[in-house]
Amino acid sequence: MLVKHALTFGKISNGNTKMPGTTWAIDAFACITGSKLAKIVGTPCEKCYARKLQKLRPSVDMGWRANLDKWNNAGPKQWVQAMTFQILRYNSDGHHRWFDSGDLQSVAMLRQIVAVCAATPHIKHWLPTQERKFVQQFLDDGGTIPDNLVVRISGTKINGRAPNFPNTSTVFDKHGAPVGNECRARHNNNSCGDCRACWDKSVSNVSYPKH
Repeated sequence: MLVKHALTFGKISNGNTKMPGTTWAIDAFACITGSKLAKIVGTPCEKCYARKLQKLRPSVDMGWRANLDKWNNAGPKQWVQAMTFQILRYNSDGHHRWFDSGDLQSVAMLRQIVAVCAATPHIKHWLPTQERKFVQQFLDDGGTIPDNLVVRISGTKINGRAPNFPNTSTVFDKHGAPVGNECRARHNNNSCGDCRACWDKSVSNVSYPKH
């Protein structure tokens, strides 16, 4: 597959200044559960950083919307091949994050992501999500989360409890306290540095300070 052809199915980014490796993002305004939580005070989605960025930077907005449109219009096998090709080509760190903006749109999307993970076994993948129902349906249908993929179910309330799932994430503010492993990026020039807790299945919960 040629780079030009692969990009017709969406773009994997390797330019995230905070995180290592590569990322894939879609329109944050298309979040299903997140769009509902954005209307509720006290949720992590209420003041979504990705939505703010889309409003401030038209080029980012265009790119993330394009990724979602291309996924919607692509054949599943071709999309998996294109994402696999780009991750193998551009990822030099061994870590990939799904959804630095946006979230799962369906069980079908999760299945395709799992297929990309299976095709890149030496890459550690991390997928944060509010879409519990899609993950549960995938598992109920006999789906298996591969060893190199960490799916973290996100908490719905700031300073709330971690969801009931093997790997989770929560958000805390000045009125609360971190639960489990605290993200230390704010103490490291807003960078992951050498921390890879989010991609580590042995870390049950990662707690992020409110943006």
